[in-house]
This record gives sequence, C-alpha cells and structure tokens, in this order.
Amino acid sequence: RSKSSSVAAGAVARAASTRGLAVSASKTLPRAAFAAKNAAQRAHGAATRRSFAAEAAPAKAAAPAASAPGAITSPSGSFKVEMKPGGVAMVTMDLKGKPMNVLGVTFLEEMPSIVESLEKDAAVKVIVFISGKKDFIAGADIPMFAEVAVRGKEAVKVEVCQRAQGFFNAMEAGKPKIAAISGAALGGGCEFALACHYRVAAVNASIGTPEVQLGLLPGAGGTQRLPKLVGIQAALPMLMTGAAKKAKQAKSLKLVDMTCEVEQLESCALVCAQNIASGALKIPKRGEFKGTNGYVEKAIHEYSFARDYVFKQAKQQVMKSTSGNYPAPLQIINVLKKSIETKSLGKPKGYDLEADAFADLALTPESAGLKSLFFGSTALKKNPFKGAKPVKNIAVLGAGLMGAGIAEVSINKGFNVAMLDKFQDGLNRGLAQIKGNLDKKVKKKRATAWDTNIVASRLTGITNDMSHTPIHLGRSDLVIEAVFEDLGIKHQIIKEMETMVPKHCIIATNTSSLAVKDIAKGSSRPENVVGMHYFSPVDKMQLLEIIPHEGTSPEVVATAVQVGLKQGKMPVVVKDVAGFYVNRCLGPYIDESMTLAFEVENYLQMDKAIVEFGFPMGPMVLADEVGVDVSFHVHENLRPDLGERMGGANIAAMEAIKAAGIKGKRFGSGFISYPPEKKPSGLVGSLTSMVVPPPKKVPNPAALAAMKPFMKTGKVSDEDIQKRICARFVNEAIFCLQDGIIRNAVDGDMAAVFGVGFPPFTGGPFRYVDSVGSAKYCDHLQQLADTHGPRFKPAPLLVDMAKTNAKFHK
Repeated sequence: RSKSSSVAAGAVARAASTRGLAVSASKTLPRAAFAAKNAAQRAHGAATRRSFAAEAAPAKAAAPAASAPGAITSPSGSFKVEMKPGGVAMVTMDLKGKPMNVLGVTFLEEMPSIVESLEKDAAVKVIVFISGKKDFIAGADIPMFAEVAVRGKEAVKVEVCQRAQGFFNAMEAGKPKIAAISGAALGGGCEFALACHYRVAAVNASIGTPEVQLGLLPGAGGTQRLPKLVGIQAALPMLMTGAAKKAKQAKSLKLVDMTCEVEQLESCALVCAQNIASGALKIPKRGEFKGTNGYVEKAIHEYSFARDYVFKQAKQQVMKSTSGNYPAPLQIINVLKKSIETKSLGKPKGYDLEADAFADLALTPESAGLKSLFFGSTALKKNPFKGAKPVKNIAVLGAGLMGAGIAEVSINKGFNVAMLDKFQDGLNRGLAQIKGNLDKKVKKKRATAWDTNIVASRLTGITNDMSHTPIHLGRSDLVIEAVFEDLGIKHQIIKEMETMVPKHCIIATNTSSLAVKDIAKGSSRPENVVGMHYFSPVDKMQLLEIIPHEGTSPEVVATAVQVGLKQGKMPVVVKDVAGFYVNRCLGPYIDESMTLAFEVENYLQMDKAIVEFGFPMGPMVLADEVGVDVSFHVHENLRPDLGERMGGANIAAMEAIKAAGIKGKRFGSGFISYPPEKKPSGLVGSLTSMVVPPPKKVPNPAALAAMKPFMKTGKVSDEDIQKRICARFVNEAIFCLQDGIIRNAVDGDMAAVFGVGFPPFTGGPFRYVDSVGSAKYCDHLQQLADTHGPRFKPAPLLVDMAKTNAKFHK
C-alpha cells in the first residue's frame, strides 16, 4: 500500500495526548459451565427446536430449503434459525452463491424479517448470530452499492445508509443479541457486530472499518457506535486508517467482550447467551471509561478546548500524511466533531450527519478511483489463463535481497523452497534475512514461534558444492533465478539447471533489464522459460510482472500466474520489451525529473510537489532508494527503444553525476545528504525519537557541485512540475496499451498503483485520463509538446480517442 493511501494510525493516536486504555477483562467461563450447558442441550434440544419451528415459522414464507431437523431456513437458503436451550435463537449466516457473507440485497431483504419474527417470539430471550463460512461478514456488497450510487446522493443516503442504519438501530433497541465472530468482520460486518449487545470473537477474528480505503466512511452507524464503545481516542485511528484489530487487540479495546478458540465459538456464544437470558451475565454498558482514559474522554465530550485540540491535531496529521488528497479522513473528523459538539453521538442527528457525509463521499472522484482499485485487485486475483500445472517445489537461485525475498514469500504460502547460492556467506546472509523477518512476526505477535518454525521448515539452503544439491534441484517444479544481470551468466546457469531439473520444470528469470527472449536462447527448452519480475522489497510489494517471450508455452504462463497468486502477488502479464511495463513508464518519468532537476533552484522542490500530487515519494528520493545507478541504467536501457520520448535529460550531466560517485542511499551518497546515524539506545533513544524531529532533507553538496555546470535555473511552479512529470508517465502508459505491452487498461492501472505508487485516489493513469477527459488531456499533452518539445507528443491512441472524448474504462 502506498504511503499516501492511508493515514498513519500511530500519528492519529498521538493526537489524543494520553492513550492508556483501562481494560475491563471479562471473566473466562469455567469449563464446567460449558459441560453442564452442553449436557442440558443434548437432553432437550430437539423438543425445543420443534416447538420453536411450530411457533416462529412465518405463515406466508416460501417453502424452506432442506436443513437440520427443527431449523427454519430463509427463502434463499442463506439464513438458518435454530432454537437452543435457555431461550436462545441461533441464526447461522451462509449466503448462497457467495464465497463470503456480505451486506447485500439478500441480507437486507431477509435478515430484518428474521430478526423481527424473533423479536415477537416470546420464547426467544437472546439471539446469536454466527457465520456458516470462514468469515463472519466481510463487508458490504460493493457492486450493489455502485449500482445505487449512479442514481445520486439522495439514493445513496436513503437506500444504503438509512436503510442499514434503521435495521441496526432496531437490532440495538430490541432483545439482547450476540455476534459470534470468526474470521473477518469488516466494514458493514463490523457495524452489524457493533449493533449487537455482546461480542464473542474467535482467536482468528479480524474486526475493523476499512471504508476509508474506498474513499468512504462507515455509513451504517459505525462512526456513532464505535466511539461510544471504545472511546474517541481508540476509534479515531481505526476509522481513519481502516486498520483491523485482531481478537486480542479488540478485547483490550473493549471492542469485543470475550475471546475463545475457533472450535469453541458456537458453544461459548451459546453459554454467554444462556447466561444473559438467565441474568447470570450482565451486558456491559457502552461508554464507561475509567482512570486517565475516562478523564480524557470526558474532556473531549465536555470541553471545547480539549475537543478542538484533539481534532486539530488529527487533521494536521491527515494533511501531513495525505496532502489533502483523500477527503474521507477529513469527513470522519468532521462527523465525529459535530456529533460530539451537538451532543448527538449515537442519536438521530449523529446518524444523519454520518449518512449525509457518506453520500457526499460516495460521489467523489477519489472514491471512484479507490473503488476501481478494489474491483481491479479483485479481478487480478483470478487466473485468466488455462492449463496451469501444479507446483510444490521451487528452487531460488541467488540468496541476495531479491532471492531471499522470493524464497520468503514462497515458504510463507506453503511452497517447499531450496535456496541456492554460490557461496556459503551469501547463503547465510539470505537465510538470516528470512529468519529475521519471521522473528519480527513473533515479536509483533502476528505469529507464534510454532507457526514460524513450520514455515521455516519448508526452506532448505544449499550451495553449489554440496553433495545433495542435485537432489533438491531434481525435485523442482519451478526454478526462479535472481542472479546478476549478465546475459552470459544467465545462459550458463540455465544450461547447468537443465542438466539437473526435471523436463517439466519451468525456469523463470527475475530480470528487470534483459529481454526474456534473449535469456531463453540459452535454453534447450525455451518453451519453459518465462520472466517473473518481482519488485523490491519482495515481502511488501504486491506487483509481479509475468513476461512470456514469443516461444513461451501457454501452460507455463498460466502456471507462473498461478504461482504468483499463491504467493499473494498481483500478477500482470506484460510483453517482452525493454522495461516491460512499469519500468518503461518510469523511464520517461526519470527523464523529465532529470530535466527539471537542472531548471529548479532546489531539486527537492520536485519531491515536495510530486508527493503533494499523491505519489508516495518524489523522484530524487526514489532514485536514492532504488539506487541512482539503477535509475540511470533504466534510462540508458530505454533510450534506444523510446527514441525522442527519452530526449529531455542531458546525458552529459547524468554522466557527471555518476562520475562524482552519486550512487544512492545505501552507498551513503545520493541526491540527498545522509549523515552517519548515531542513535542513542535504550530509554534515551526512545525519548529522543519522541521529542526530537527527524532531520530535514537537504541536497547533497557533492551532487550540487556535479550538476552546477549544467544548471539552467528559472521559475518553475509546483503545478508545472506535477503536470510535466505526471504527463510523461501517463503518456507512456497509453503507448504501452496501444502497443499491446499490457493486455488492458485495468492491468495498466493496477500495475502503476501497486508497482510505483501512482496516486491511488486517481485509480491509476487510465482512470486519471478518464476523469479529466481524453480530449482535454490530449490537448494538455500537445500544449506541453509545443512548449517543451516532442517528448510530450500524445500517443496516437489518445489522439484517436480524443476525437470522440472516449474513455479507457467503459
């Protein structure tokens, strides 16, 4: 996820000054209680269910689908109601034809009538909602919501927000209800759980409000109920970042009342319901905060100076993190602040403020862009290619940063991996990298030591001179080479591999600059050779470019995509050309940056302007991070292929920068100064990092000296910088679509956003042009070409589309 796509949770949390939440731990139910209740259930469960079936079956309901004896099933077969001992109705949610439960047409048509009938039934004392799927409720049905949005604000407010709010308000006002949560309870699923009176979460639960990541806010009561339940201090970061809470975290925040093992969820929820029905268990009251946390919450609600301070700090953090490009976090602040100021939190006016803000956000271009990313990422999770072969064993050649990263994401997803390096020292560094990342998961409590030991057991480190190396390679279904970018070395490695691996084994290259067709020339089985271009750091970057050459078999392409999907990547199939897709678009971006760097008075002005436009980092920081030498190599590699489209930068000036030893951050000498870091450790270090801000970025004097003879400074506005750099990237993306380098505009958008952080709120370069209008953007490029030269000349495809103002996305 790009840095600009969400607000840092910790930053928002700090806005509340003091955060120590008082935790009121619920008592663990004794095992004997479970045993007693389960025995009682077995004794008279069947009779009670038959009685309930006779009393509660609606007279005009459609014939129920087949289900357990004594159960009532909704007309669609998605919801099943069973009566349990002690006056407990168990509602199992299992939407038919859907991989996950979502709040959509079926849910909103059938669930309210089910709840209403249970409310009227005197035999029912408590209602429990549990999922028949892996997840509780994954969220709202986004396609259904999109259909409503085309009818305008009022339709969204009434048909989406107020409809869901009304149902959840009725739930909250009625009989006690328990949400038995396993897996994901996100978005509308979280809001459904919040409308219940008690929440039991299995240890695999994940609870949160990710609507902000779609450019929205929770619109079914989430902005009102969540702060009342966990407090403003805890609710703000959850609402504004969309970060989900695991069961243990949720319990500490009072977001859930009890946790249990997955296998015990139903019985635990049942015992809780029976104890609530009998009066043995009291439902906790919302909004009761003790200690320091209670004082802070009271101050926010009752004193304007405290409230103003908290929300002012939150807004400043939002602006710092997003440059104001994302309206949803700001609307969340406004809704919460107004709800508290008018004493309407959790009251009709508060819900109306929420619904109105949701409807406004639903129609913004930012939300449209972010929703398009959701649809695009969903589409790319399916393999469109047929004939994928099973892959169990992978060999990774090279234990460097990339090789170790590829090995790590593979073992994390169940592949057996043999990681080969020429030297033991190199292998040890790669193994240490993987072990360090697994240890971090344990330290951060994202996994247990047992879990990471199982993952690590799938990895075997080998070197060339080990006697058992041929045995491991002989088991491989896929070999991924991540060695030095030298064609001769790659040919040699392929020849050696083909003497040891099975004939069906695919050989994939992680090259970023060499043509896959040229690499395949070193193979006796070129149909089994394909490019798999991972992005660094591999464990964090989602994009994976799959590059078949003309002779790659369709089954190999399908298999490479399937492996990428299993690794948790977003595979995009691209043509075997210089730069492939992402680097091909990045080349003109670098070219224009190296042109502007000699026109502005301070080249860091470019970084500031580009970050404000919505990129996660500016071009100078990007060059330093990936390596100035790497960036310049991309530029050099693309010049013969793109011609005048790479004709802006002064090559002599770039050579002077290289000669001055400007190589990038990891070498300690980039476009930015990197003084030696001397961080104090222990308590002093922690206090220092809290009090002393990080040093401001300043240009490297050595870089300035190398550039001085070539400077042609003038007045260049931030807007000009944004227009010129962005135009070069967008225009090249259109060339790529025109030339068949990418299959479609969706692939191009997704690869740009997830590969280099093209501003997510735009939806990608093609969505961006659609929002501006192809005719207008074509004119914009032509004006830049008239002013700055032919490198801005619009792609012929865009010129054709501009004649009718056509869109890339229909």
